[in-house]
Amino acid sequence: MDRGLIAYQDKKFEEALKEFQEASRLNPENVDALYYQGLTYVALGRTGDAQAVLDKARQMRPDDFDVLFQLGALYFNQKEYDKAEPLLRQVYQFEPTRPNIGYYLGFIEYRKKNYREALALLRGNVPSDDNFAQLGRFYAGLALSALGFPREARAEVEDALRLQPASPLTAPAQRFGEILERAAQREKFFRGELRLGLFYDTNVPVIPNRSIDDTATTIREGNRRQRSEGQLASVNLAYKFLKTPDWEGDTSYRFLQTYNDHLDNFNTQSHTPTIGINRRGTVASAFGDLSYVLGLQTTYDFIMLGNRRFTERWIVNPYLTIVETPNNLTTFQYRLQVKNFFRDNDLANREVRDGLNHMVGPLHYLLFEEGKHYVKLGYQYDVDDAEGENWIYWGNRLLFGVQYTLPWWDIKFRYDLDRHWRYHKFQHSQLPTSATGTVHRGDREATHLAGLAMDFWTDFTVALEYLYNKNRTNISSFEYDRHVVTTSVTWRF
Repeated sequence: MDRGLIAYQDKKFEEALKEFQEASRLNPENVDALYYQGLTYVALGRTGDAQAVLDKARQMRPDDFDVLFQLGALYFNQKEYDKAEPLLRQVYQFEPTRPNIGYYLGFIEYRKKNYREALALLRGNVPSDDNFAQLGRFYAGLALSALGFPREARAEVEDALRLQPASPLTAPAQRFGEILERAAQREKFFRGELRLGLFYDTNVPVIPNRSIDDTATTIREGNRRQRSEGQLASVNLAYKFLKTPDWEGDTSYRFLQTYNDHLDNFNTQSHTPTIGINRRGTVASAFGDLSYVLGLQTTYDFIMLGNRRFTERWIVNPYLTIVETPNNLTTFQYRLQVKNFFRDNDLANREVRDGLNHMVGPLHYLLFEEGKHYVKLGYQYDVDDAEGENWIYWGNRLLFGVQYTLPWWDIKFRYDLDRHWRYHKFQHSQLPTSATGTVHRGDREATHLAGLAMDFWTDFTVALEYLYNKNRTNISSFEYDRHVVTTSVTWRF
């Protein structure tokens, strides 16, 4: 072994190989002899022989990280990335600072379009020389570009060029840097959206269905007109005040106005400013590194009904999104709403709806073709802790949705189902009038939303939507059906 090591260091590879082979003949259990035979075969360009002896060494000593790393690097250089990754992952788990392992795994993640994981690995790489340092910087720039950070990507590419100005990578890196410079100049931190539409609503005031219930009949007789055509307009403005590979912050404002041609007392207007911040990163798990987004969003929602103040809500929404695979992601969220209704001064105490609403639950997305199609499924548990006992409930919500992008003109078909079961804590003090104070209200509300959308150019979208909202309950005054058809045009700027 000693003579072989000296010959190997002097780059006398044929002589070194003979010595290592002799060491193996004298001691067939000598893993080091097999390991150095593998290194020597690589130096001689005999990759097939190198693979055979390194694989034999791995079978004899499965937990030898030197053998695992060299065999993984060999597969990597042969572009057999599926074979290289598990070997390199095993080494990385125990030796994350081993030279170049971050580059190898980062490159593999980049090929799989896991750009955030690739960036973390590439930035954490310990290069063995300037070649690997330059490659790491260059692919970090590619990952940042794919994530939407052209300024940061350009800085990485410039650092790569400074490491070795005369390398074969220089020309393509310079061209890529020029592309990134133009992209950085076009990068937008302010964006907006204007939507104009027409709708037809079959139950604008949400009148209860026909029944033998006296209260429901009285409400229907007092609201002979239920249907109306109308128009809507909304404006969304957003500004990104923070954008780094790890942190993002946005502030936005949304304005919505609906106008009912025949029932203008039910026109709605809302003003909704929002501010949010989130942190992106990766976390180690038994299934490898997982990407995550940890965020907090705060919203104020002010709603007017018939040109009069109706309600206001303060909303706090922390959330955590985990990307299990490129095609699977799950969001866990908690939402707190502080609600205040303005028109409750003359109501009985049990009818006051002011209060707190707590909601918690997961939502999972299964993506296809990079998000062109998806299926989502979620569950939420919520509690409405109102001041008035008639409105206190706990509920379960099932969320389901699909999107399919048609092969013609990229038309998107979308369907969403929101199924909400609500169970009220106290007997209703006023309804039904034939048995006041004896019935716990229970609702089964379903909202179906189906739509088609088509993009014209880059900034315009035309959409057609159908909404069906129904509520079934054991108190007839709260049972209703509502159909809304909307067509709209959206301009993004």
